[in-house]
Amino acid sequence: MLKPNVTCIGTIKDIQNHGDLILVTDPLKIEHILDYLGYPAPGDEYPIEFSGLFVLVVDGDYKEVYGFDGYVAYLYKDLWRIDTQ
Repeated sequence: MLKPNVTCIGTIKDIQNHGDLILVTDPLKIEHILDYLGYPAPGDEYPIEFSGLFVLVVDGDYKEVYGFDGYVAYLYKDLWRIDTQ
């Protein structure tokens, strides 16, 4: 499995017009998605703790995943893209 690459892309405001993203705040679903992506990778000393995700599902797979801290998706919150490519 590839090690996930986590990149800060700005704030939630930057993707607010991306209408096909699904907001996920359920801790069990977040844990499942992050485990599926392999995040955090073994050996990561200081992984970012994500409390909320925006996901794009295409053909039953996660095409795009964005994470943020906190359960409320305020537009000013920092947003990270989680990519395994």
